[in-house]
Amino acid sequence: PIPRDHMPTPEEEEVAASYALELAELTFNSKPIINSLTMIADEERAFSHAIAGVVLRKIGSALADKKLPIIYLLDSICKNVGAAYKNHFAPALPQTIGDAFDANGPKVRTSLQKLVDTWTGVFEPAVVAATRARIGASAAPAATAAP
Repeated sequence: PIPRDHMPTPEEEEVAASYALELAELTFNSKPIINSLTMIADEERAFSHAIAGVVLRKIGSALADKKLPIIYLLDSICKNVGAAYKNHFAPALPQTIGDAFDANGPKVRTSLQKLVDTWTGVFEPAVVAATRARIGASAAPAATAAP
């Protein structure tokens, strides 16, 4: 077995299972559902590792046309709750966003590119640059330029 830094406690597993049930409601771009899930993530910040895992797995397993609303949830959690989650999501962003980009057509691809453009200052410049590179977006001008 792969060594793990952290084995989930029964409480973490319960929070993750409960969040996964709530997340199942997010099948379209619904601001009220995204806001509710973001508030739950904020309230359960102590379990950010477990909740981030649920969200990333859901993005990975969702049908192509169902990925974008879950990515909007990830965005909302990172922008509104912050560091506890950003640290868990950031390493997975280039691959997660890239896979969603590859699975979708021009409309969703444009939405993903616009979303990533809002991440300057939210995520580390290297994460944003790697994500942009993965989806073929040009780097933002001065905002990510080396000093």
